[in-house]
Amino acid sequence: MVNFVWSSSCLLFALWDSHTKELLKVFNIDGQEVEMGAGFLAMAAAKETVGLEGSANGHWWLDAIGNVLVEGTLFERIGSRQLAGLLIAVWARKTLRPFIGDVDAAAVPCGFGHAIGNKGAVALRMRIYDRKICFINCHFAAHLEALNRRNADFDRVFWTMTFSPSSNGHNTAAAGASSVHPHRGGNANNDRTPELSEADMVVFLGDLNYRLQGITYEEARYFIAQRHLELLTEKDQLRAEMKAGRVFQGFREGVIKFPPTYKFEKHLTGLSGYDSSEKKRIPAWCDRILYRDSCCDSRTECSLACPVVSSIYMYDSCMDVTGSDHKPVKCIFNVDIAHVDELTRRQEFGEIVFSNEKVRRLIDDFGNVPETTFSSNNITLEGNDITVLRITNKCRRDGAVFQFFCGSQSVVKESEQASEHSSRDPFGFPNWLEVTPRTGIIKPGKTVEVSMRHRNVDTVDEFTGRSHKTQQNNDSSDKVVVLKVRITGNYPTESKSYEIHVSRRSSNNQYVESRGGVSRWSPPDLI
Repeated sequence: MVNFVWSSSCLLFALWDSHTKELLKVFNIDGQEVEMGAGFLAMAAAKETVGLEGSANGHWWLDAIGNVLVEGTLFERIGSRQLAGLLIAVWARKTLRPFIGDVDAAAVPCGFGHAIGNKGAVALRMRIYDRKICFINCHFAAHLEALNRRNADFDRVFWTMTFSPSSNGHNTAAAGASSVHPHRGGNANNDRTPELSEADMVVFLGDLNYRLQGITYEEARYFIAQRHLELLTEKDQLRAEMKAGRVFQGFREGVIKFPPTYKFEKHLTGLSGYDSSEKKRIPAWCDRILYRDSCCDSRTECSLACPVVSSIYMYDSCMDVTGSDHKPVKCIFNVDIAHVDELTRRQEFGEIVFSNEKVRRLIDDFGNVPETTFSSNNITLEGNDITVLRITNKCRRDGAVFQFFCGSQSVVKESEQASEHSSRDPFGFPNWLEVTPRTGIIKPGKTVEVSMRHRNVDTVDEFTGRSHKTQQNNDSSDKVVVLKVRITGNYPTESKSYEIHVSRRSSNNQYVESRGGVSRWSPPDLI
């Protein structure tokens, strides 16, 4: 986390050396006061209202940092977001990039009227190995006496931050995430679950502006010179508020082993650079990095139940940077992420299925289709008489569900070829055929009867447009339809289909039929 008011070379080489370069897989850089001035802040607020963000200075910094990281060769930029003077950006090694996805960005202004971005936060959220990781860059209210306003700024950021896809992000991953909620502060004004609480790891960093309280300027300078930093941390507002549970609930911070990072006179080196003006602002650790992961106990091991476990490898400041009244702070995390190897999971699932008899029986039950028989697969209709088709469920354990569908059909008039055209009812059956019932359940070991009959239908004269009843004794057409019967079990995951051929011969054609209008029995066709 840095304050962008000095040359890029000083900043980047302070944060980036050969040792760091080899360690890092994900690089997050955050800055405040990238842009200054009331005019720019007003313009930035106006741009935000129409969905625009960023500035020439912001893009310049992104390009400069990308050049140091050898962007495109070693690292790729994952995403970035700017709100007025606040800027956040994340890069990742190209070897890690395939495992990063769902990159989203967010911004919450906390300045005047909650509309101006001189104070507030910008954030990036992404999935790394299917776990949600969030980085939030903050700039909270200034001045010693504004403690409650700083707490309120955190409250507003945590409870109202809403993410949307980053312009630099590529959505490629998906998975679940854990939830950790801080206590809701008095300034939160809705009942929805904050999106930040759903992340597996959250890192807050920036100019949080918490000061040292109950100590004088001279006392603070003395303790700093004597390196009695532990005595100064006892006066730290942020530590006291966290201990009381009023802010950053559930978050942790590394051990502070560096001097207070504010306020310095520009271009002065060493500890002699603290503010010596008339105001003599008391030194303070304004610039902080806090985090939480999936675990409540730092001794917890990484597992699927606790998928993100982090520890701090290094937490320090860059005291050699002199271009700002703040000193940049840097932190390196060791992060263990538990994730599921999908190939291994599929292989193990297959082994369970084939080795576990109970599971195999369940799968067999889901896919079981009861054996059924039909009284005939060829039915001839005669006149308007009803012909019965019997379907028997041979299974003694499971019920069978049957459903009729209409397949192909044809009408052949005397001395003419077959025609595929025939009017149908709304369910696809030919108008001349009545099938009752068309669907139903056959209990185990039982038989159902399905009635079929030919019926007269209205026909329309193509010249006059008048409808009239078809006279049965004058109908000289042969009609044939193939009915498909689908049989399923209790769970319609599997099915079997059969064909039943139904024909109606005209009175002018001779046809030898078996008794009852049903032709000699033969097994139905299984398709």
